[in-house]
Amino acid sequence: MRGALLVGMWAVVVTLGAGYAAASFKLSAGEEDAKPKLEGLRYTSLPTMSVPVVENGRVEGYVVVRMVYTADTAVLRSLASEPDPFLTDEIFRTLYSRAETDFGKLSRLDLTTFAEEVRGKVNERMGAEVVQDLLVDGLNYINLTDPDAMRKVAAAAQSAGVTQDAARNPDAGGGSMAVGSHGGGPAN
Repeated sequence: MRGALLVGMWAVVVTLGAGYAAASFKLSAGEEDAKPKLEGLRYTSLPTMSVPVVENGRVEGYVVVRMVYTADTAVLRSLASEPDPFLTDEIFRTLYSRAETDFGKLSRLDLTTFAEEVRGKVNERMGAEVVQDLLVDGLNYINLTDPDAMRKVAAAAQSAGVTQDAARNPDAGGGSMAVGSHGGGPAN
């Protein structure tokens, strides 16, 4: 009889111990679920932009740029608006203010400084550290004073669906020919 009582007490202790272990495990698993998980970065491509290079009242060429930015997905979800229009605007403004005819003559743009400047201004305008990094996906200069340039621009414009008249006369129809260009021509 004494043996049966010891076996019964042993069974009760094992059952209580297992119940306690299961409850402890569930509580610690619940704490991990309550902690926010780092979701990672989202890479977003901005549309290709063409920035006019104006000298003596004439469009001498275009800086064509395509950029990609990274941002934390949790931060993006908390925003009232996407950063894309702010980035596009800031990239255009920065390039337009620096665009000179010499841009196409192997004059170098410090891309690291350019990216940091744009990123800083956009984050300031958005009121948070939204943009983590700004990457250059493509950068080119189309020199309209080059004799072959108009032929190249017309061919590129035609493949992009721009009319031949607009491709031949860059000063007509807003002064911008590249797909996804920002805004139109320069302000007078």
